[in-house]
Amino acid sequence: MSQPKVTILLPVYNGQESLARAISSIINQTYPDWKLLILEDGSTDATSSIAQSFKDTRIKIISDGLHLGIVTRLNQGIQLTDTPYIARMDADDVSYPERLKNQISFLEVNPTIDLVGTAICVVNKEGKQVRQHIFPTSHHQIVSQPWLKTISVAHPTWCGHKDWFQHWKYRDYIRNEDQELLLRAHNESSYANLPDILLDYFETPSFSKKLTARWGWITVLWSFYGTKGRLFPFLGGILISTAKLLRDFLKKT
Repeated sequence: MSQPKVTILLPVYNGQESLARAISSIINQTYPDWKLLILEDGSTDATSSIAQSFKDTRIKIISDGLHLGIVTRLNQGIQLTDTPYIARMDADDVSYPERLKNQISFLEVNPTIDLVGTAICVVNKEGKQVRQHIFPTSHHQIVSQPWLKTISVAHPTWCGHKDWFQHWKYRDYIRNEDQELLLRAHNESSYANLPDILLDYFETPSFSKKLTARWGWITVLWSFYGTKGRLFPFLGGILISTAKLLRDFLKKT
């Protein structure tokens, strides 16, 4: 087996229902040169034993019994990475077999791209397809008016240069650590998306989670725009977030 080129960071907390499925989707990748770093965040269920049941030598489990949160765990994983590339994976999603092969090939052909995502298929808890998200592919399109539509690189599909991750790091913003990082880094970075659907994103509808995420996005907008006196994008973002929250509420009722 050749030297691993990509480390997949998979933070997990109480993920016993879906973790085996997520790990299996990495083992089934057509691209073999990977390491999977499972960052076990002090789970109180069977998560740890499920992770340990996989005997693939490319899998490493970090488990210290502490519940520190996704941001701390991701930054921990970034520091432990010794491969040229880092990819993200969530414990409740499924990567398609060609995902890593396509993303690594793209990055090697396009070395000026810092981070590449993919299109996704949103799936409900019964495993039924709900909708698809095909995102813009060019950096200019991806970051255009982020206050209006956020930055469309789906977090579970991220794959990029280790040096980029180590330079920018995650910061703790309520359910928006990915969007805050993308927004903070976008003027000095280059993003892309592959047009192919390469991940199933399992969605569990929760109005309270959406409410928390909307508030977290507003705090991100304030930190990036409001504190710099750029009130138009900040207020515009609040209006858009409020409209989306109203839509979510109406769907709930």
